[in-house]
Amino acid sequence: MIKILVAEDNKDLNMIMVKRLEASGFAVESVDTGYALLGHLKASDGPDAIILDLMLPGRSGIELLDTIIDKWEKTKVFIFSAYSQYGERHMVKNYSIAGYFCKSDGLDKLIDAVKDEFPPTGEEGR
Repeated sequence: MIKILVAEDNKDLNMIMVKRLEASGFAVESVDTGYALLGHLKASDGPDAIILDLMLPGRSGIELLDTIIDKWEKTKVFIFSAYSQYGERHMVKNYSIAGYFCKSDGLDKLIDAVKDEFPPTGEEGR
């Protein structure tokens, strides 16, 4: 089963993402700070994907992005941020990420992109 780690400090949004991803057949865990994200990654072999909020408390997603990409290079990173100005211009071009999604556009595009990256097999996602 595909493992997704949600790194989002808004508890309501975090819970909604977890439920939507689980309903799509993914194994999902979540954290709500940058330090918790780093701790989770160090304690595991890394998830298949991370949904990363750029403005996490403690250590921000921006601060951790280099480390994530360098040390967990097989992990796909989907950025889900309220800050559209980082999008195409900075993050997507300077980092190898799976996609950049603005929170103001809603959750559907992000969930669809994750499902496109990891299509369900067998009974998963049904």
